[in-house]
Amino acid sequence: MALTDVSTAFTEDKLRAILKEEGGFELKGYEFIGGFNKKGDSYLSEVFRLRIDGENPTTGAKKCLNFVVKGLPKNIGRRRTFRSTDFFRNEIAFYEDVIPAFEDFQTRKKAKNPFREYARCFLSHCDGEQDYLALDDLSKYGFEAADRQDGLDLAHCLLAMKSLGRFHGVSLAMKDQEPEKFAEIAQKLREEYYSPRLKPWYNDFLKTQIVVAKDAIGKEYPGTKIEEKMQQFLAGDLYDRMIEITHAKSPLSVIGHGDGWAPNFLIKYDTEGGARVPKEMMIIDFQLTRCATVAIDISFFIYSCTTQSLREKHYDELLRAYHSSCCELIDDLGSNSAKIFPYSALEEEMKKYGRFGVGMGIESVPFSVMPESDAFDLDSIKGDTAIPLQEVWVLKPIPTKEGRLRVAEMFKHATEMGYLD
Repeated sequence: MALTDVSTAFTEDKLRAILKEEGGFELKGYEFIGGFNKKGDSYLSEVFRLRIDGENPTTGAKKCLNFVVKGLPKNIGRRRTFRSTDFFRNEIAFYEDVIPAFEDFQTRKKAKNPFREYARCFLSHCDGEQDYLALDDLSKYGFEAADRQDGLDLAHCLLAMKSLGRFHGVSLAMKDQEPEKFAEIAQKLREEYYSPRLKPWYNDFLKTQIVVAKDAIGKEYPGTKIEEKMQQFLAGDLYDRMIEITHAKSPLSVIGHGDGWAPNFLIKYDTEGGARVPKEMMIIDFQLTRCATVAIDISFFIYSCTTQSLREKHYDELLRAYHSSCCELIDDLGSNSAKIFPYSALEEEMKKYGRFGVGMGIESVPFSVMPESDAFDLDSIKGDTAIPLQEVWVLKPIPTKEGRLRVAEMFKHATEMGYLD
């Protein structure tokens, strides 16, 4: 495989420039060492691993770089169906505009423990035709994916909530101290899921999700207040109400992830007494990044990645883990967290916008519980024309009680918390 199979803009000259920046190394060779594109994964891009070997001509020192390289799908129909170029543009803006601004702000504020839970971006290109991203391969540091079939356990969830809190903390401190700079970088991002311009692309697929959700609750909680609240929530134009949440102007708006479910958190484990214990976490895949209320990332993670039993026992603990890690970084960056983000403000924000996670969860949870054998073969899309999402992502009523409960219990918890009132 050649570099230009990823993108004609991805060349040996680009690799040479990176090696030179890394300490005067010269390119000695490179090798693609595998990809990630199993059926049903990576809808928006084709993803490969690349090893690059360099040598310092003066000292003879060796240098090996490992990249995860994301390129646009070669299948044009798939690219257009999933609007890959739009999502690429957004993720590249995150790495080229947001991350450098965050790093500069944290450096100037002399943060003792800055937010760094993301892969370094070495190279990117964005022209709508030959887009690519070359990121540090986190697997070489021991990071790996968590299983997405079952809800994450408490240790994983606490780590994820703390990571999201730290991510959001940079925005809240920057908004407090440098609001104009924050507004400037936030404008580089564009809403790529819930927007009036995207309604024709998404709304018919949303209708199939609603059918699946109603089936799950009708079978697991028939004739209950939960079913009544579900019917109210899903009635009318749900897509327009999701737009209202993503576009709401809130003092607690931050640059958020937008797609914070299990596959987008990589974990590094320690072995303690024979058990694998999650110790560190990195956040990946920023295609849906947006500037919006903190409640979006929190509620999406909670409803997509946790079980009802975990929520019943530990929901407050998860929110407090998020809040304390967020406030710790806000204070580290020189702002007063007690003033700009008291815990009561988080509770109010969740009451106001926590229903977002249910609206997004009726998509993500059916995907999470789907057996791998039922995953969608994206390259079965033929030709160069976009086809309706619901014809590719064919969601059917969930056959298992366990799977139906994952959907139904989102509504149960949100009803009990007053998020659907």
